[in-house]
Amino acid sequence: MAASEELGIIGVDNFHYFVSEPSRSKRFYQDMFGWHPIARAGAEMVGRSGQDCTVYEGGGTRVAVSTPNNASCRAGRYLKRHPAGIGSMTFEVEDLDRAWKFLLSRDATPISRIQESRENGGMYRHFSITTPIGDVAFRFVEKRDFDGFAPGFENLVVDPQLPVNPLGFRTVDHVTNNAMSMISVTLWMEHVMGLEQCWEIEFHTEDINEGADGGTGLKSIVMWDPHSGLKFPVNEPLHPFFKEGQINTFVEANMGPGIQHVALEVEDAVATVKTLIERGVQFLDTPAVYYDLAPDRLLKKGVNVDEIQHNLITDLKPQGILIDGCPENNYLIQIFLKDAATAYNDPSAGPFFFELIQRCGDDGFGEGNFRALFESIERDQD
Repeated sequence: MAASEELGIIGVDNFHYFVSEPSRSKRFYQDMFGWHPIARAGAEMVGRSGQDCTVYEGGGTRVAVSTPNNASCRAGRYLKRHPAGIGSMTFEVEDLDRAWKFLLSRDATPISRIQESRENGGMYRHFSITTPIGDVAFRFVEKRDFDGFAPGFENLVVDPQLPVNPLGFRTVDHVTNNAMSMISVTLWMEHVMGLEQCWEIEFHTEDINEGADGGTGLKSIVMWDPHSGLKFPVNEPLHPFFKEGQINTFVEANMGPGIQHVALEVEDAVATVKTLIERGVQFLDTPAVYYDLAPDRLLKKGVNVDEIQHNLITDLKPQGILIDGCPENNYLIQIFLKDAATAYNDPSAGPFFFELIQRCGDDGFGEGNFRALFESIERDQD
């Protein structure tokens, strides 16, 4: 049995976000993303954990947002050391005992033994392990006929008059991690988690603007779990201008390695982004010259430029959405939200951000967009 099959990840059950301003999260997920609050930590859970928690759901994605009530709780300890950010990722697995044995045999470090709860005829089992991604933990859960989010949480009634997932969110496409040195993370993912490398890239603006007084760059390796299809890009800074680079900037702002962004798959990126902009969501700017150069770039990659140019590029430009492709006319479109600290003009909001992605046959990572976007920005600045 292959390593990814032994681990048996089905998908991301949820990611756990620690914040000190829960009203921002409510406004962001509920009012902007159109997600619904589906569960809330009950009184016993709040008293035992020392933190309030609300779970929001959109399509196949759930985020648990926790706020500390005291400094010694998990969220409180995290926020002592970091700005707001993701403290844990939870993965649903096929067989928790098998996942436990697999990870222990590969020298994983458990935080606790397997925990089991039974409610209303259902079963919820879980355990967590440490990771080299700063203070981020990975949790693994197995659920059988379990009705609800997790033990200790109360289900919330969603107003039936409200539209279900109006912006077409699907599931988590990938989870991107930043570190000062990627080797500890990628080796851990390979030798402990059993993940495999599927892609890598190295790029710096020095390549296209030699002799400049500044610039930015990165090295990125993508690890993936073939069984579930989940991907985990890992980034590190690239010299020259190491300190000015976006990866080093993230690690310094985050007070250590961490999850930089989560990519959410959407059904119709153009429509989703248009609505989000109307609701006040802020995205990274894309210079106009990027779209002038897009047809030639796509043509060199074997994409039907006429179809793309006429049917998509004119729709993508007003929203600043990026496009990349691969042979046989497959392509993807993607866009990045501004990080929370920038959006709220508050460093304590953290450097985390979301990516929205729509895949149209291209399973890559928009590698053409790395160079093209950097190049466009350089040209625009010139």
